[in-house]
Amino acid sequence: MKNKCVVVLTARGKSRILEEGGSQSWRLNAHHAGKCNYVVCVQNRKTSWGNPEANHHTAFLVGKISSISRSQEKDCEDRWIINISEYADISIPNMWDGNRNPVAYSSLEDMNINLENLQFNKLEQESSQKEEKELDKISIP
Repeated sequence: MKNKCVVVLTARGKSRILEEGGSQSWRLNAHHAGKCNYVVCVQNRKTSWGNPEANHHTAFLVGKISSISRSQEKDCEDRWIINISEYADISIPNMWDGNRNPVAYSSLEDMNINLENLQFNKLEQESSQKEEKELDKISIP
């Protein structure tokens, strides 16, 4: 059985993703994304507003998806955050296929990411951030 994942091309670096509790602000099909167990973050260095830390088009983080909820960012009410409970650091270059849409769906196996080789760390959030996220959490069957 394949481990389904959402793959995002993000300008945000690892530090910001961990601080925010996940990867946001995405226009995505929450129902489809909710069927995935993992998010793979691929760095986009075409812009610097998100404090990128990895090399361009390098997959740098695998997160265990805990929920998909509405983004808390200003003016992003129609966008989503992929909340994570744990993350593993990776560094795999050339992981973006050039797709113009920054959200894609795949599997860890199709991306040649071996789950057994990953060391996951629990995400530590400040309780105030966690409580805020809980308010808008949605359940995706």
